[in-house]
Parts: sequence; C-alpha cells; structure tokens
Amino acid sequence: MTRRLPLLLLAVTACQTYDFEPVTPIAITQTTQTRNVVARNLKPNLMILVDKSGSMNAPIDATRPTCGNCSGSNCPATCPTRISDLRTAMGQFLSQASTVARLGLAFFPNEDPAFSPTGCGPTRDIAVQLPPATNSDTDTTPLTMNATQVNMRIQALGSSIPVTGGTPTGGSLSFLGSYAGLLDDKDNRQDFVLLLTDGLPNCNPANPLSCSSMPPPPSNLCTLGNNCVGQYCRAGFLDKGGVVTAVQQLRSRNVSTIVVGFGADFASAEALDVLNSMAEVGGFGRKCPMGTDAECGSNNTCLPAPPNSPPNYVRFCQKQFYAAANQTELIRALSDIQNLIGSGDPCNFGLSDKPPDDRFLAVIINGQTTTKGPNTWTLLPTGDVQFQGQLCDRVKASTTAEPLKVEFRIVNTL
Repeated sequence: MTRRLPLLLLAVTACQTYDFEPVTPIAITQTTQTRNVVARNLKPNLMILVDKSGSMNAPIDATRPTCGNCSGSNCPATCPTRISDLRTAMGQFLSQASTVARLGLAFFPNEDPAFSPTGCGPTRDIAVQLPPATNSDTDTTPLTMNATQVNMRIQALGSSIPVTGGTPTGGSLSFLGSYAGLLDDKDNRQDFVLLLTDGLPNCNPANPLSCSSMPPPPSNLCTLGNNCVGQYCRAGFLDKGGVVTAVQQLRSRNVSTIVVGFGADFASAEALDVLNSMAEVGGFGRKCPMGTDAECGSNNTCLPAPPNSPPNYVRFCQKQFYAAANQTELIRALSDIQNLIGSGDPCNFGLSDKPPDDRFLAVIINGQTTTKGPNTWTLLPTGDVQFQGQLCDRVKASTTAEPLKVEFRIVNTL
C-alpha cells in the first residue's frame, strides 16, 4: 500500500502541474568470464618475439670512432650493433635458462617479399614451436633441445636471416594471440611473450594516423623521420594503439607480455610512452612494492602512489618495461626476467572487458558471490583483479582434481 500512496496524492492534487526533466533510459549489458583455476606448478611457456627490423642494424654507440657510418654486417667487431649485442646476450641467456621455461621463437617483420613488399608484414610463422604439452616436466631434454634451436636461429640473425624492414609489432603480437601453443595448456602453466624491440612500432595499415590526416599528425609521430609519405604514408607512423590493443588481447587470454626496450630509440618520449603502456597492460610491469628506487634498477625511479590509493596499492617504476641500452644491460635485464619467470602472481587476473570501477564487477567463486576485501579481492587501477589473503591461498592450493571455478561478471552501460 505504501508504494501506491504517492499516486493517490497526485490524483487528489491533479489541478497542480509539475515540470519534469526527461530521463534518458539507460541500457546495460553484462559480460561473464569464467575460468577453472588450478595452481600452476609446471614450467611456464615463454614465447620469444624478436624485432629484426632495419633499425636493429644501428650501432649501439654511433659516436665510437670505429663506427663511422657503418650499419649491420658492415660494422667492424669494434663497433657492436644492436643485433650483434642481442645475439651475444641471448646466447648467454638461453644457455642459462634452457630448463627454466618451455621456449619458442618468432621474428618480425615477415621476410617474404611476396607477402610483404614494403617490409611491413607482421610475423605469420613460428620459427621454433613450443614443446608439446605434457603433464610433467621431469624430462628436461625437450626443453634443452628447444633452447638450442632457439639460440641457433637467433645467432643466424644478420647472416642467413636478414635484419631489415619495418616494425609491425602490433600485428605480430596479434598473431601470437592465436597461436595454439600458448593457449592449449593455460590452466596448468603460466604463459609469457618476451618481446625484444628497439621501441618504435609502425606498419599498421589501419593506423588512424597518416600523411593525409587532417589536421596532419605531429612530425614526431613519424618513425621514419620525414619519410612518412607514399607507400609509407600510413605505415610509417607510430602505432601505439595497435600494440597496446594486441597486448591487451593477449592478457585477456592470460598471456603476460614482458617488454624489453633495447638500444637507444626507446629513450625518446614517444617510445617511452608506448613501451610503458605495453608493460602496464601486459601484466608484467616493473614494480617497487617497498617504494624504493633501488627496486627499479639503474636509471629508473619509483613513482609515487596516485591520490586516494588504497593502503595495499603497489607502486610502479617510472620505466615499467626493462630498459637496456647495450649488451651488459640486456644481459642484466634477461637475468632479472629469468629469476621472475615461473614466480609470477597466480592471484592476478587480467580481464578482457574492463569494468569502470568495482561497483560494476561481481566475483563469483564456486557459485558464491564474494565481496571485495583484504581477504578476498580488489580491482587494480590497471583493470586486473587481484585476489588476496585467504582467497589467494585458495587459488594456490587448487589442484586439477579440485579446481577453483572463478566467474567475473561485468555490467556495462550502453
């Protein structure tokens, strides 16, 4: 009866008029993401994606008197290039990490001139396949064999494998997002893409930036200097949107992307912005949980926490990616990555559909809705869901026989 009372009052006072603002109906949709979670104690998959674009032929330090104007294989041994330093550093990494992970390899750009006449084609081949899925990692022979094959292909860069062309990073990451080897055993293993690049992605045929855009894009967004014209009118411009979207799509499939910026190009403001964005959404951004610069390494600092951050907010480094300007720094970065692979956070979940805030998110564990809290979950600024406390312990204790069914229900307004 009480819900009808306002209507009766309106009937009695019908002679009085009221002005009401029109209300626009709100349409909503709900998406549900379901996962059977098992504590992943098996060795992770690590797909190595190597940039072999023409800029990788540049000398590490072009100011060396021995370098002159050399490039690539024309440089003497006293003038190391990005690709020669990468070969050396990866040789050392692969000899040490041969059994740490199940390794695979892909290169970009595609070197088939019929497929990519402008040298702008994303990879469409796996150079070294990940080992077949197994239920046990006690036999490390297949892992060692794969590491050897990966190293042989990398050492061929600059000789039988040409180092030339553009940097179709976004399209190449998207290709890996459909690679079954990374997705077949995702409940039992962690999956990573290790991206080694000098930082300026381009070659996106759908890039909204082009030389014919009005107004024209800023000149600093052309990765080819003044040559974003003709066949490179669109392909030559920086492709931040494409690479970030590709990394997000990988993350939505529980594949984390580890970003290594190698050489000098990543030092530009544009490359820093792109690489940081990729590392942030890739689920492997460098963090400083204790709030100290030392946790971020040399030439890096710990960023302050944003205003109104929760007490358990984990701070990020200014360079969230791994920065390496030369062989020594690349070896150090790869060593840090080697120590972290396999010890990633099993209680962190990337979502393909990001809720605007936690009011629009429901987390359901084994059919039971679970409210946010210090012993359950929180929504991170990156859009990932972080399980914590007792709920995280349940994830770590889950087994194939007793998995944890996790549902994320997200409400969106249209």
